[in-house]
Amino acid sequence: MLGLLAVAGAALCSGAAVVLQAVAVRRLPRDAGLGAGLGRLLASPAYLAGLALVALGFGLSFVALRSLPLFLVQAGRASGLAVAAVLAVVVLGARATARDAWGLAALGLGLVGLALSVAAAPVTTTPAGVGVGLLAAAAALAVVAWRVAARPPSVRTGLALAVAAGCGYALLALAAHVVDLSRPVRLLLDPALWAGGLGGVLALALTALALRRAPVVAVTAATVATETCVGALLGVLVGDRALPGRGLLAAGAFALVLTGALTVARFGAPESLAQAEQVSARD
Repeated sequence: MLGLLAVAGAALCSGAAVVLQAVAVRRLPRDAGLGAGLGRLLASPAYLAGLALVALGFGLSFVALRSLPLFLVQAGRASGLAVAAVLAVVVLGARATARDAWGLAALGLGLVGLALSVAAAPVTTTPAGVGVGLLAAAAALAVVAWRVAARPPSVRTGLALAVAAGCGYALLALAAHVVDLSRPVRLLLDPALWAGGLGGVLALALTALALRRAPVVAVTAATVATETCVGALLGVLVGDRALPGRGLLAAGAFALVLTGALTVARFGAPESLAQAEQVSARD
């Protein structure tokens, strides 16, 4: 139960953080430069609250990953887009379409199905070499991403960077899932810890680069889809399973969550939320 509550809390934090950060960005002067804009954001209570929620959401995800399969936690993280959608409609006055409503319904049904298909189980031993493999994968991702980022800016390279960012987030999630906390003295020597750190840093940097080259909604969708699917696949490879006889339920529910999250992905775009706030302010 604690793991499921942590997943729900992480989704709420993620969705609320998106809205708060979008509100803060919307209030920046249009002619604000990078340095001045960053300074104003760091002085904005809304933006700082959003950052605090991001940190809290990651902490809750870590708690969930210690006892739940990756495919459930990753699907829960993707549902943060649904939280952003609901908050945008309720708080900012965004206009939801019938398509958005179907997306939210699919996401909700999928989450219920996933919750019914798994049981909490503490992380035990993982296959030998997983930590080293994670570190090697993170290093390879850094090399590939550097080669892609060096190419002339285009929408295609932007989407490629978004996919790479999703892979980085997936590596971070798997590292949090398998890192050995039973021996704190040796924790700093665990390659999974370093792989997770590298994956997280890469994901943040690559997301920023992708947003400068491709539309925000497309980047959001590509990142969420990659993080969710790759993370779930990696979890299955290290031993994550649904309850006996509920594998098909888990697979179908996972597909519903992913479909629903991608349907409402536009609500994760700062431009969409900013426009919604502008409409709300006029009303």
